[in-house]
Amino acid sequence: MRPISLKWRIRLMVTLVVAALVTAVSATSYLRFRTAYLGHIDRLLDVMSKGILAELDGPHDPRELADKVRLITDSPWRGPETHFRLWVEGEGTDLIASVPAGGRKARFLWSLQHVDPPGGDEPVCFNLTEKKKHFRARWTRHATPRGNVNVLIAHPSSFEHRRLNELLTTLLAVGGGLILAGATLGAWLVLLGLRPLRATALRLSGITDANLREPHLANLAVPRELEPVIDEVTRLLKRLDAALRQQRQFVADASHELRTPLTLAESTLQLARSNDRDVAGYKQAIDETLEDLDRMEWLIRQLLTLARIDGLSGVPEPVDICLDAMLQELVIEHDAQASQHGAAVVAAELAPCTVHGNEEMLALLFHNLLDNAMKYGPARGTVRVRLEHGPDASCTVTVQDEGGNIPPEAIPHLFDRFYRVESSRDRNTGGAGLGLPIARGIAVQHGGDLSVTSTPDTSTTFHVRLPCETRRDDPPTSRTG
Repeated sequence: MRPISLKWRIRLMVTLVVAALVTAVSATSYLRFRTAYLGHIDRLLDVMSKGILAELDGPHDPRELADKVRLITDSPWRGPETHFRLWVEGEGTDLIASVPAGGRKARFLWSLQHVDPPGGDEPVCFNLTEKKKHFRARWTRHATPRGNVNVLIAHPSSFEHRRLNELLTTLLAVGGGLILAGATLGAWLVLLGLRPLRATALRLSGITDANLREPHLANLAVPRELEPVIDEVTRLLKRLDAALRQQRQFVADASHELRTPLTLAESTLQLARSNDRDVAGYKQAIDETLEDLDRMEWLIRQLLTLARIDGLSGVPEPVDICLDAMLQELVIEHDAQASQHGAAVVAAELAPCTVHGNEEMLALLFHNLLDNAMKYGPARGTVRVRLEHGPDASCTVTVQDEGGNIPPEAIPHLFDRFYRVESSRDRNTGGAGLGLPIARGIAVQHGGDLSVTSTPDTSTTFHVRLPCETRRDDPPTSRTG
């Protein structure tokens, strides 16, 4: 089921609030007028009852008592007369009554089954109806030497009930009109209040991937409550623009990098086909083509690694890793490669640390850093690896080579994808500019970071900070602990 729109929700809330207020005011007004209208009859009945009770306290003749009661209950207004009935509990006949028992008028004086009798001297007031005529009655019980005398007086109240009905009709009409007016006004106010949202939606509808950088929401007059939303949307558009630009740049760079070895392989094969060669010449052309294909395969693996890191929401299959043991093995492996060219890779100091992460990804991180140091450091230089404990349950791995020829303006871009300090694209020595971005992505994925410092003509050092646990034992010989 589709949820109710915000516009109709606010309209419904405004209408309900107006209806509640109108109902409360109307009900209060009606009850106060009802109390006022019927209150003066109750006071009149109270005076009549007291006068009749005063006559009962002295000796009385039934005829004289009836005349006195009629005189007491006589009303100055024309209309239905006031009825009364006096009887003693336990006796079969009434003392006096305004009309004969069993007659056609005022039968309600003897039909009191639905009325609770008064308790003690406390009177009871209630309403009676006969042939669409309304009466307000008061029933009083009075103790006399003869017994408990019941005094029932019923005064006409049809006029008051008509006025109350007219008032109720007026209140319903006025209240309904106010509710309708409130709903109409509320709808207009809702449309007015939602105008900034419509204006914002109109601005957003004109945004495309080609104009994300433009200030679409600038100078947009919105209420203060919407300002955080506008700010967040603006920041979201900036992040989206940066992501799209990075994607376009990534696609362009990847296409260029893949096109280069493909073009070289194609030109090599075309050249070999156009000229007749001996077997050795064809073998050389095939070898060169295979080198280009190997480079393209390596580049594709790098791109797939980057895509896999970007798509991760957490570290896959994390385990506890003895980082010092892992670094020791990587140092031994790369030192064997470096020694063939007169260089060296040494572990200066490896503090015992345990890192929780993916072993394959962390090994790739430090493999890329060591390869980078061996490739861009001095031909016969030494690469030093150090692992130290840091503050706040962290450790720092430094990979230092003896080459310091990185321009200062290039350092902030070293971790950009496809960025290379030297523009050479030589197939034998040039990299694709993906090793360092992959390394930093892995470090960030593990809750750490990767940074670089470079001293001219002295050294370049990469610093890897990772969360870890300190071990007190000797470094083990295996990678996982």
